[in-house]
Amino acid sequence: MSGFGSYNPRLRYRARERQRTQLTLAAVMVLAAVAFTAFWLGRQHAVYQIGSLSAQLDESRKQIENLENDITKMRADTQTATMRFDQLQEQVNKDLPSDGPMRDLVALLRQQLDEGMSAERLSFLLRSARPPQNCTDPATRRFVPKTPAYTGSNSIASFGEGAVKITGTGQSARNKEGKEEAWFDSTQAITVTYVSADGSTETKTGTLPMQHSMIASGREYRFTLSEGEKSFVRVTFDSCDYP
Repeated sequence: MSGFGSYNPRLRYRARERQRTQLTLAAVMVLAAVAFTAFWLGRQHAVYQIGSLSAQLDESRKQIENLENDITKMRADTQTATMRFDQLQEQVNKDLPSDGPMRDLVALLRQQLDEGMSAERLSFLLRSARPPQNCTDPATRRFVPKTPAYTGSNSIASFGEGAVKITGTGQSARNKEGKEEAWFDSTQAITVTYVSADGSTETKTGTLPMQHSMIASGREYRFTLSEGEKSFVRVTFDSCDYP
């Protein structure tokens, strides 16, 4: 009876409540520890991310600064180049007029250089050039160009007592029926041959009027060919001392 009488249900209930409270506190502490660990790890990760982003931001700022410096330098270089170009353009416009004889002469010089003539040769020719001297008065000769339908003798115009002789060939004129005539068609190209007394020959082809000059027997002969009377080519010429 004494053993049964010593059992106290309240004490047993209190012990269970105490044990339950301890387990709850232990669970809460474990959860708190887990939460704290997660918070700490998250904070450390955030600190690392912030540090990494800050480094990237600093690098980006440096790159932007370098680009701005490059752009500033490029703008300065562009402005300098533009000023230099304007100066050169002004100098070119001053030295090389946009029209007139000077432009034509420079174009001719450029063409001669492009075709292979040496600059030294061009310089020599320019230095040796001078206004014509001791020129004869203009005079006129004429000749008949040969055509496929012309069967007569070869027509020759002679200048300077035989210093230069000129002959030519052309296309036959056609009548209303389309048949070829003996005389040449002045609207078509003709081929003119210039023969000097020493035997040298120059041939030119073109439509009238035509101009040509050549050196023969120590003089420069200048010719202008134009349409003359029917079947004839008129040649107006003069000659000057050379050089």
